[in-house]
Amino acid sequence: MGVTRVKIERFRCLRSVEFLPDARHNVIVGANGAGKTSILEAIFFLGRGKSFRGGKGSGLIQTGADNLTVFGELVSNDRRSRAGIDLSRKGLQIQVDGNRDCTTADLASALPVQVIDPQIHELVQGGPKGRRSFLDWGVFHVKHEFLPIWRRYRRALQQRNSALRARQPRSAVCVWDKELISAGQQIDELRREYLDSLTEEFSSMSKELLGMVAVGKYRGGWPQGIDLAAALEETWARDAAYSQTHVGPHRAELALEVDDQPARHRLSRGQQKLLGISLVLAQSQFVARNLDQDVTLLVDEPAAELDNERLLALMNVLNNARAQLFISALDREALPLERLARVFHVEHGELTTLV
Repeated sequence: MGVTRVKIERFRCLRSVEFLPDARHNVIVGANGAGKTSILEAIFFLGRGKSFRGGKGSGLIQTGADNLTVFGELVSNDRRSRAGIDLSRKGLQIQVDGNRDCTTADLASALPVQVIDPQIHELVQGGPKGRRSFLDWGVFHVKHEFLPIWRRYRRALQQRNSALRARQPRSAVCVWDKELISAGQQIDELRREYLDSLTEEFSSMSKELLGMVAVGKYRGGWPQGIDLAAALEETWARDAAYSQTHVGPHRAELALEVDDQPARHRLSRGQQKLLGISLVLAQSQFVARNLDQDVTLLVDEPAAELDNERLLALMNVLNNARAQLFISALDREALPLERLARVFHVEHGELTTLV
């Protein structure tokens, strides 16, 4: 189970929306521009503290309003919790179970959420940053030691880069190298272990949805055959010249390949969408099994993006997924869901329950 109650206020076109989702399948129908995607976006915001559509956070606040709020009652392994997030021009305030001193990591722990949207091909076609972020969401949930190590690494990287930008002497810059190397190598190991565990699920899912076996290969962010300390030594002149650190896990890449070729060169845009969907579903199910709880999965208008054959294949996977689904559609009948779903209708930012 995931979300049992959602309350959204002043989020894009949604002035005030409150509803009780089904534990498994939820369908949100309505015309284009009615607010379907905004509801999915608000649920994602509750679990991530950001939008899956990009842009500045302030753009989420309804025109004329000073802030937005999203609140959710959650259930995980029979444990009930409450999470709320308030965004104003002054910033983000997060609260989980009454604790106001929370971060986006606390939201992610309370509500593991993933999304399949019309831009899913960017997971394949886009730059490495999006794939690193995607990979780290899974590592965060499965490898619980990851977050403090990542925070150590990020702090050392920020301090080292600040010293480089200030043109400090090499001795002052490299004082951060020990921490950077220690945390960086641990991050590298955790990512590799996680990806190795995910490989079979990803290959199977890509075969089912794409009709091809895809693989993900991890490149650590520094040359193979040497350790991070040696890589930092080799790139010192470039780091000093450009005032930034050029090697480390912040430069890592999850390379996606089909038939031993880069997927973004081998596949059409439609095939890239299917590969991106395969990656999201494989990770969602892998994380769900490791957490022993459902992941909340948001699927934005799949019928508009896929042909009938691929839509049927996707819906077959979703019908059997360990997930709480929220699917948007122009028409409920366009979705071949085998199980009964709770259906909501949205129009002009107002939500009503149909079934």
